[in-house]
Amino acid sequence: MNISAFIRTGDWWDHKLPPILGIGYATLLLYDQNLFNASGHIVIILLSVIIGAIYVSIINDISDVEVDARAGKPNKMASLPVFVKWLLPIICIACGICFIAFFYYPDWLSCIFYTIPWIAFSMYSLPPFRLKNRGIWGVLADASGAHIFINLLMVSSLSYISKHPINWFWLLAIGVWATCGGIRGIMWHQFTDRDNDIKSGIETFATRREAKDFRYIEWVLLLIESIALFYVIYTLSITLVYYSFIAYLILMLLRFKVLHQEPISFLHKTSNYQTLLLDFTDLFLPAALLVYSSFHQPKAWILLLIQLLLFPGRWILILKDCYRILFKKRWSKQL
Repeated sequence: MNISAFIRTGDWWDHKLPPILGIGYATLLLYDQNLFNASGHIVIILLSVIIGAIYVSIINDISDVEVDARAGKPNKMASLPVFVKWLLPIICIACGICFIAFFYYPDWLSCIFYTIPWIAFSMYSLPPFRLKNRGIWGVLADASGAHIFINLLMVSSLSYISKHPINWFWLLAIGVWATCGGIRGIMWHQFTDRDNDIKSGIETFATRREAKDFRYIEWVLLLIESIALFYVIYTLSITLVYYSFIAYLILMLLRFKVLHQEPISFLHKTSNYQTLLLDFTDLFLPAALLVYSSFHQPKAWILLLIQLLLFPGRWILILKDCYRILFKKRWSKQL
């Protein structure tokens, strides 16, 4: 059995974890803390989040067994014995409780932030709640579980171990940024799967609405997310981060001009598109913070190397796009 496919790491490993780490690095730098010294704590937070992500993947497949069977769609949980099928999420829950009891406690705010995603995703997938089929509640549940509270968790837990009072404006900015990004993420997913969900008889927020109804809303969400992100960048006031954002903008424009990739918020008309801000929060921001730290803190370069090795998907994709941009320009000149 392919464990990676079984727990669906492709859905969250390279997409959800790097931005969380970026927020962690930013929070430590805001508090003038050494990143390498706090790396052990960051790793444990990451492991606790990974256990939650595995739980989500498992219960989502369990709850979709009958729906997938009607649609003729393969489901890895369908062939498992009932005992094993439900033992797996129970093990994940037990691990989550251990993280709360032995790691996060007595930091009550972090305990709350860590618990909410488990509740949100349980209600999202499992009956009788099954918020996935309950319109906007499903959108909010997914955004809460996948983005909002795990980012707030990173801020609260690192503030706690740093013995630094939480910067509430910082926490609010992270919350707004994560909320808009989370909503954009689940809306992209639902509208991308809209036709398949309609054929399968799955009711989601997107299946009950037309994409055209969100042409303005998607850009309002992106605008609010950008404002919150710029507040984070401005609060840090690290020149290298500004340069990294300029580099991202140049890449975005080259992709648009040379590769004809449509810049989108979450709705897309073709398969040749780029989701705005995604590359910046997934790679440019955390990498810039680690490069900056490497010049000012001993051993921070080790974290940079580990980050690039653990999460290669984004930077490999960007390198491929850069190669295509350069190759296409040379080819055009030869013609």
